[in-house]
Amino acid sequence: MTRKILRMVAAIFAVSLCGSPPAADGAQTKKIRLAFSALAYANPPFWIAHDLKLFEKYGLESEIVYVGGARPIQAMLGGSIDVSQVGGAAAVSAAAQGAEVAILGTVFNRLTFAVHAGPQIKQVSDLKGKTLATGAIGGNSYFAALAFLRNFGWTANREVGVMSAGGSPEVLAGLLQGKFQAGILTPPTSTTATKMGYREIFDLASLDFPFPVISVVSTRKYIDGNPDVIMNILRATSEAVYLYKTQPELTIPVVARFMRVPKDDPALLQSQQTIGQLLNQNLNPSIEGIRFVLEFLAERQPILKNKNPTDFVDSRFVRKLEEEGFFKKFSTSR
Repeated sequence: MTRKILRMVAAIFAVSLCGSPPAADGAQTKKIRLAFSALAYANPPFWIAHDLKLFEKYGLESEIVYVGGARPIQAMLGGSIDVSQVGGAAAVSAAAQGAEVAILGTVFNRLTFAVHAGPQIKQVSDLKGKTLATGAIGGNSYFAALAFLRNFGWTANREVGVMSAGGSPEVLAGLLQGKFQAGILTPPTSTTATKMGYREIFDLASLDFPFPVISVVSTRKYIDGNPDVIMNILRATSEAVYLYKTQPELTIPVVARFMRVPKDDPALLQSQQTIGQLLNQNLNPSIEGIRFVLEFLAERQPILKNKNPTDFVDSRFVRKLEEEGFFKKFSTSR
C-alpha cells in the first residue's frame, strides 16, 4: 500500500510541474541513447531530465553517456547514439561537410567564456601582437575567440595570434607555463585562473552575441523515423531547464554528481544562479550564431558563403511545442 501511495504522489508531482500528463500506466516506453559532450555547467538539461526521470515521464527510457568534443556527431552517424547535447558549431561544421545531422533546439545560446591573461597584460589593447589560446579549432571556445577579436576589429593571426590548446584546463596549464599570454576560459577553470593571478580582461557574455553553444542534435534519419520521440526529448529537456532555474535544491545534487564535485561546492550554486538562469527554456535555435559559423567555414569552403543557416536546423518540433503552448506552462518563460 505504501508503495502505491508513493507512486501516486510522484505522479501528482510530475503533473504539477508543467501540467502535462505523464506517460500512461502500462504504456511501452521507447529506449533512447543520449550523449552529452562536455563536463561543464551549461550542460545540466540532459543530466536533470535523466536523473529526475523526466524522460521517463514522457514515455522514454533513457541511457546517457559522456562523449567528448565533436565525437557525438560520429556516434550518432554510426548509430550508437540517438540524440546528443553537443556544440552547435560542431553540428554545423559536420553538416556543411555532408553529414546528415540537424539542430533540433538550442539549450544554451550565450558565449559565457572569458579572456584571462597574465600580469603583463594590463588591458585588452595589450594583446595586440600576442597569442590567445583557445580550445579545438571549430569548437565553441574557438568561436568565442573569433567573436572577441571581431568586437575589437581584429583578425585572427593578424593582430592577435590564435592557438588551439585543448580544453579550459589545458589553456590554463599553458598560461602557467608561459606558452601564450592570454586564453579563453570557462567556469570552473576561469575561477581557478583568477585565484592564480590570471585575471579576467574581457567577459564574452557582455557581447550578448547569440550562438548555438549547446544544442540538441540528431541525424535526419533518426528524426524522420522517430518524430514522437524527438518531441518528448525536447519536452523533457525544456522541463529540466525549468527545474534547474527554479528548484536548485532538487537539481544541484544532480549537477554535482555529473560534475563529480561535492554537493556543497560553492561553484554549483554560483553556476545555477548565473549560467543556469541563461539556459534557453524555449529551445529556439540561434540562427545568427549559425550564420557566424558559416562565415568562418566559408573562408575554407567558399561554396558555403551563401548557404542559408536555417538549412542546418529542423525547427518543426520547437515550433509545434510553441503552437501547443507547451513553453508557456513554465512561469520563468513568460
